[in-house]
Amino acid sequence: MKKFGFFAVALAAAAISFTSCDSKKQNGPDLNALPNGFYVSVAGEDLVVANAMDQGTNEVDQSARAGMYEKYIVLEPGKKYEFVNKKGNNADRYGSALEYGDSLIVTDNHEVAGYKGSLAANTTIEVKEAALYHIVLDFNEDGNLSDVGGAQCIIVPVEWGVRGGMNSWGWTVGEKSEKDGAITWTWKDQELAAGGEFKFAHSDCWKINLDIANLVKANTNLGAECVPGASNITVEKAGLYTITLTYKAAETSAIADSYSMTVEMTQESTMPTTMYIIGNDFGNWKWENEGVVEMTPVHSHAGMFWAIRHMTKDTQFKFCATKAWNGDFCKLGENEGFVTPENNQVEAEGIYTIIVDLKGNKVTVMPAKVFGMGDCFGGWTEGANAFAVEGTTLVATTAAAGNLRMYAEIPGNTGNWWQSEFNIFDGKIVCRADGGDQAAVAAGAGAKVTLDFNAGTGSIQ
Repeated sequence: MKKFGFFAVALAAAAISFTSCDSKKQNGPDLNALPNGFYVSVAGEDLVVANAMDQGTNEVDQSARAGMYEKYIVLEPGKKYEFVNKKGNNADRYGSALEYGDSLIVTDNHEVAGYKGSLAANTTIEVKEAALYHIVLDFNEDGNLSDVGGAQCIIVPVEWGVRGGMNSWGWTVGEKSEKDGAITWTWKDQELAAGGEFKFAHSDCWKINLDIANLVKANTNLGAECVPGASNITVEKAGLYTITLTYKAAETSAIADSYSMTVEMTQESTMPTTMYIIGNDFGNWKWENEGVVEMTPVHSHAGMFWAIRHMTKDTQFKFCATKAWNGDFCKLGENEGFVTPENNQVEAEGIYTIIVDLKGNKVTVMPAKVFGMGDCFGGWTEGANAFAVEGTTLVATTAAAGNLRMYAEIPGNTGNWWQSEFNIFDGKIVCRADGGDQAAVAAGAGAKVTLDFNAGTGSIQ
């Protein structure tokens, strides 16, 4: 048994001196009319339904977590706040002697500024600056927060950014404005590919860690319908977008109800969404023939495409955005890795990655670099598990049992290996392209993985 398993019970007992509320003495809402649950309240003032806290969600498995509560709310300095557990006509009150630090809160990839402390009965909290804050309470009902000594309170100032195809899933803070009690963040000229995806995230992270064992985490992102931890927000067409996210306290506890967003296309992209390779080895120069190569879009990069093929010194090839002799080309403004006497050729036989970057005005042909990633290869370090050339195929052996993942290296795309990811399904190589995570493909330890990109086939043996 975890030694902190009784903590929530003891804490509730310490708050046994309930506050009896007489609705006739209230200037605000009738307490009896408010839903039961936790509220953020200025000490000594009436509870307000807009300050009701939402059921907390454990980001580890996106499940509702008993004893965990969350709220996005504006707090002001000089005021004492408390967390009130309203139960019928009675209420238990909690607070914390908060500690503040510039790197006190641990997230999935770095530390951020905020407040942290143990929850205690019949006390209050204070903040130093007026801001929108993300509050997370956890009463440690299952004892999983044993390393922090039990129930805790985390309060993080919020600045929203976008993470997605417009910034290779980095983090871009929005331009903030305030009007009539609402706070709005705006992002202009955000470029997204067709089917491009993004989310809103605060503190340049995905989640806040509540314990060192990573058993309990709080979402710091908003997805579809502004729901924390929901699926990515997706646009249909490629182009430039103006995106807004607005916070205004709603008369409900649900976090999503206090947020709204707009996604407006301001300029549709003129970049093609397809690209083909034709040549003597790729369709025999006839668009209607099999063997014409349909290149794969690089995820989150409008106008960029890739393909891997075995070629000889006699292989000749050209490109076109459609299967027609209309706009075909051999090269762009900058070219690397091939010669162009009339049609493109490589100087030596081998397996090559071919990249067309219309936005960058560049064509690259380079010896193929394919790598394994994740469980089957013992880690998530880029460039650590290279496939070897074996004739006209690429091969690697798995180091451990698990889910198989693979990708082609795209120059200048370090940190975004998944944007050129692929896998083997029913003996066929299937590229991720602009889509979401591919289905898991299990492989055992010591399995030989063979890839034949010219045939479009793969095997795991």
